[in-house]
Amino acid sequence: MHYLVALTDVFDLPADQLGFTLSGARARQLAAVQPRSTLLGETPAEPQENHVLRRQFMIAATGNLIGFAFAPLPTSGRIGMADVERIRGSIDELHAVDDAYGGEQLADIAEEAVKQIEDAMGRCVYGPRVEAALYQVIGELHASAGWFAFDTGDQSRAGQNFDSGLRASLLAGDRMLQARIWAYMSRQSWELGRATETITIARAALDATRNSRDHRLSALLHGRLALGYAASGESTRCAGALARAETSLDRATGTTPPAWLAFVGPGELLGAAAMAHMDLGQADKAADQEEQGMRLLDPAFRRNRFAKSVHLAECYLAADEPERAIDMADGALALYPSVNCPRWATRLGKFRGKVADLGLPTTKSFVERYDVLITL
Repeated sequence: MHYLVALTDVFDLPADQLGFTLSGARARQLAAVQPRSTLLGETPAEPQENHVLRRQFMIAATGNLIGFAFAPLPTSGRIGMADVERIRGSIDELHAVDDAYGGEQLADIAEEAVKQIEDAMGRCVYGPRVEAALYQVIGELHASAGWFAFDTGDQSRAGQNFDSGLRASLLAGDRMLQARIWAYMSRQSWELGRATETITIARAALDATRNSRDHRLSALLHGRLALGYAASGESTRCAGALARAETSLDRATGTTPPAWLAFVGPGELLGAAAMAHMDLGQADKAADQEEQGMRLLDPAFRRNRFAKSVHLAECYLAADEPERAIDMADGALALYPSVNCPRWATRLGKFRGKVADLGLPTTKSFVERYDVLITL
């Protein structure tokens, strides 16, 4: 269903004109998330959502991953910088798809692109500058694949991609790429309950890029430190890291971030603060911060809105506000058909399990809606 909703959004056509025949239940479910503005908010349609992105999402949605529109490299002869830049543009569009719809299949696409690049490097010739750039895009693809795999809950695959990405970043001599991958690894360590490792990795990234990193990357890394400190019960250090993250983000005003870092804004930092305060046992404060984060989140980041809706529902429940928790979980359910994010979908399922035992009329109704939606 999430692919159907996304396809109707991308092509701005009803389901029947796309060749689908819907049952009555499916038609009602689709109608519940229409018109288009209820999903996209204030997200502009054209010209930002161009035909290349449309084609790429269509191919990803149908599972024809090998044919994804990464610009082909030469089969023989010389590889130039123009070839590398075309690949980099395709990586940016991968993240655009992830931001809008989630990235369950995108790891497959990124890994396939790495294979194509490595095959071309074995057949073609190129100079030292192009060689470094090729290793750089290989590292970027592994970094992206690792993050996409992490978001699906496949931690082993994510770790393998992060390790390969770090190796490529060393060959490219790119410290910023190393720091990016460490930022991903730090978040993964927190997810896996490794508080000390979360802190160690984030510190390594900050130290390696002390005089050259993007301010948004600084904000992201200090946010990772805050998560690690909170998980360790160090509330004072957590507060200091969050303050440094906010200061770093303030310095990024007016700059255009790379595609992979575009999600780092006030809404993201408030979400990190909310997660930290949940670890510190301060559910009321976490709920307030995630509320603010939801209001400040760019409408283009629909996948993040789904994640925040689930997390805010968890915060409300922990703060002993089950009615507000159910309202927010209903918002997550409304987004569920159009977002493919298994990690947060799993957490929504765990939330359903917790509220099912409360026995309240509102929770019973939510559980029924959840069960119907999941089985469609």
